[in-house]
Amino acid sequence: MARLIIRAVDWGNIQRSPTFEAIFNYFYSDSNSLPVPVVFDSAGTRVNQIMQNLTPIFKQLDIMDAGLTLDIVKGENKHLAEELISKWYGKEDEEIPKKNKMEITHSYSKIKENVHLRQMQYRNEALLDVGIPEQYLPGMRVPFKHDAKLKLIIPVEENIAQDIEDFYKPLENNQPLTEIYGDLVGIKPLKDELDGGIRIAKKQVEYFMKTREQAIERINTLIAKIVI
Repeated sequence: MARLIIRAVDWGNIQRSPTFEAIFNYFYSDSNSLPVPVVFDSAGTRVNQIMQNLTPIFKQLDIMDAGLTLDIVKGENKHLAEELISKWYGKEDEEIPKKNKMEITHSYSKIKENVHLRQMQYRNEALLDVGIPEQYLPGMRVPFKHDAKLKLIIPVEENIAQDIEDFYKPLENNQPLTEIYGDLVGIKPLKDELDGGIRIAKKQVEYFMKTREQAIERINTLIAKIVI
């Protein structure tokens, strides 16, 4: 029997959803905890926007601020990022003139890669610290797409669930069963925190580690509905 796909989804597929993927693949993909063969993976709803520098301006500024906080922006890039953040951080989109948006995007395009790589580095370090073997560590920035074997989508928070709904609206495919992770386990969703370094990476790993058994019980119930 072909494995069903259970997919965690966030915005950029850098921290939260790959953390889910690593933990659940390690503990459950080859165990007897599930009634049918399953593979856990992850993706991001806004990956293509990120790669094309079309991320909303507020998010671009968040990434730039994270780069400064994590001390990975240097030289002229640092000076420009500091200047742009001091002037525009926290402003509404319509308050920022087009010319300045172009400046922000230019600065963001030079910073984002190093920020994402550092976030992945912290994520992997936190996963290794709790005993997840290296071979289970995923990559990052996998765009969300439909797959015939995709039977359960697990957004990490409500706005991601809306992205999934928007993705399926123009398609003929029926949207797979979708449930926010926090709803699976009855806790608040895991918010996106960009500038906390290893502390936030460990917080995210702990979030999934502590709730994984409760989540898998709920996932079993949902899978039973799918395969009937």
